[in-house]
Formats: sequence, C-alpha cells, structure tokens
Amino acid sequence: MGSKRKPFITCKALSLAVLESGIARNWTAPYLLEIWQLASLHLTEEAIGAAFGEIVSNPGYKSLIMRRVYKVSALDTLHFPHPPNSSCNPIHILSEKFRDLVKSEWPWPEPEQLDCKWHDFSLLLLDMLLQENAASLRLKGKLLEEDLGI
Repeated sequence: MGSKRKPFITCKALSLAVLESGIARNWTAPYLLEIWQLASLHLTEEAIGAAFGEIVSNPGYKSLIMRRVYKVSALDTLHFPHPPNSSCNPIHILSEKFRDLVKSEWPWPEPEQLDCKWHDFSLLLLDMLLQENAASLRLKGKLLEEDLGI
C-alpha cells in the first residue's frame, strides 16, 4: 500500500514536473510554454478537463504522484502561467484532476505500470491543438522532427 499521508499537489510543482519531463525528452522550455499557452487560449476548460481526466484515471498515472516529483520549495515558480486573455488555465485543471483523484482514492496500492510520463500531458495538449488547427508551424515542425527521429 502507498503512504497513508496524502500528497499536497500544487500547480507550481506540476508545472516543474511537466517542464523537466519534456526537457528530458528533448523538448525545450519555449516549445512547452507555447503548447500550454496555446492550449489556454484555444481550448476550453471542459475539453481539457475531460482529456486530462481520462488520462489521470489510467492506473499507471498514479505512479507519477507516487514518485513524489511534485514536491517543490517556496522559491519555485509557476512555469506555465496563462495569458491574461486566456479561456482557461490547463496546469490548474491538471492539478485539480490529481487532487480529486487523491481525495477519492488515497491510499493507493503500488502501481503496476511505471512507463507514464508528465510529458504525456503536453503531448495530449499538442494533439488537441492540432485537431483544432491551433498549433503553430513551429510546433508542427518540432512534432514532425520527433516523429522522424531527427
């Protein structure tokens, strides 16, 4: 069984985890920031919430919280601030999904899958932006490079 102490999950911690995971997968911070900002401008809170909720409900994603990468210090900052004219704040939506999951199901058994990554949430947003034709040419180019293994 997991720890009986519930984790405290902040938007700052999740933004740092998403950023570090993306950088580890060869996506630079400007690309990641662009994905999250475009998502806040072009996608609805309901659409992002439904997509994140579907992913978070997968048992393997509990391992992200179990690895305790969500801990931050008081000096940490929010890496994905939403623009003033945005329709939603995707990192806040993600943190709410994990908080709801922790409230409803804690303590968790040890997850079987450990192949889940924080970067998956950035890729999900990028896929949603591509479907809405709201992704920039720069992001499309980066995704093509990744697909080709360049």
